[in-house]
Amino acid sequence: MKTLEREARKVFGLDVRASRFFEYAFFGLILIFLPRDLVAQTPADLNSAQAHYQRGLRSLSAGNLSDAEKEFKAALDLYPRYAEAESRLGIIYARVGKDAEAEALFRKAQQDDPRFAQAFIDLGILLARRGSLEQAEQQFQAALRISPDDAAAYTNLGMAEARLGHGKEAVDIFRKVVLFVPESADAHVNLGIAVADRYDLEGALGEFSEAVRLDPKSPTAHYNKGRVLYDLNRHREAGPELKAACRLKPDYPAALHEWAQVERELGNLQESTELFERLVALTPSSGDAQSLLGQNLLRLGRTDEAIEHFRLAVQADPENSQALYNLAHALQKSGKPEAQEYLARFNQLEKQRRLTDRVQQLGNFGLEAYKVRNWSQAIDDLKEALEICGECRFSAELHRNLGLVYCHKGDAENGKRELRVALKLKPDDADARKALEILDSIHP
Repeated sequence: MKTLEREARKVFGLDVRASRFFEYAFFGLILIFLPRDLVAQTPADLNSAQAHYQRGLRSLSAGNLSDAEKEFKAALDLYPRYAEAESRLGIIYARVGKDAEAEALFRKAQQDDPRFAQAFIDLGILLARRGSLEQAEQQFQAALRISPDDAAAYTNLGMAEARLGHGKEAVDIFRKVVLFVPESADAHVNLGIAVADRYDLEGALGEFSEAVRLDPKSPTAHYNKGRVLYDLNRHREAGPELKAACRLKPDYPAALHEWAQVERELGNLQESTELFERLVALTPSSGDAQSLLGQNLLRLGRTDEAIEHFRLAVQADPENSQALYNLAHALQKSGKPEAQEYLARFNQLEKQRRLTDRVQQLGNFGLEAYKVRNWSQAIDDLKEALEICGECRFSAELHRNLGLVYCHKGDAENGKRELRVALKLKPDDADARKALEILDSIHP
């Protein structure tokens, strides 16, 4: 099962930071399984179709996507309603970025065999990957109506609930998964992540410890145990767990980052610096890692090296205020005139940040007024937010919300105008598009 899960994660690369504390990775698709018996009235070519399907599975497992695609297509030529082959072909298309084709195949598999739960899981994962979490949730629930004890469906549903901010629901779901597969280290890791997200760090530690016991060679289990120990300020216990994670998976940036932080907390500045050097070699574009390495080097008296890493941090993330500040002051102490340039950039960034905070505050005020149907106040707040915002990153959301307020106020003309601006700025805003379609149908 562990091998299948690892292979499944490669299909969509769904390792994401969905929790406040830890990594979430959607459980993924089970790539290898025997085809079920199809309907009793099968075509004469079914045996040949199944043979192509089996060869396709072997090619897919070996990573030979081209051969796998040919075999699944051959199976479908012989049996066009072969749901398993449709779903596996969909996985291939999803892996190479052909999401529209993949979605069409998953939906066809559902139509061709409405009792094939895996097709609903497959589509749910695809939808989750592109951020359509509510739709993904519906697919996982549909899979569970077909197969109520499907651990993979429950796991994916739990991931979706967590990313939607439904922490309690996620915990309840992951507890069910642990009951289904109590010997699965991954199940305990997922439960631990959800529990930690509910601020129960001791409970999370128990789950991560059990995961390490079940699978001592799991870098993810060691990493999460080390991370929660770090959050509990048990740094001396955290270090060995994070070290184990990095030994089992040398190219594990998150574990290296935490281990380096632990060593710094313990006063082992040289060891921490060496770990940050390993980290920036793995992730040179990480402004955070470059900045932290620069801070260590500065404390070690290696000012010129620190300046170089602060420069790299600012190049990677021009809005890294900590790196800008450190760079400006390190240059100033070195007597270099360019310090003023970076200090001016830092001051401008802080000014912009204060404006951003004000924009968000006014946007929230507008929404609160909207909830109590105080249309005039909502409009005033959102207009002021837009005036301050200009072309900031919140402008599309503000125009959409202002458009929705106008709609509820009965001002269709202004509502349509604001919604069109929102869609111009953010074409994939489903709420704005739906509202505009309704308005156009009522007020053409």
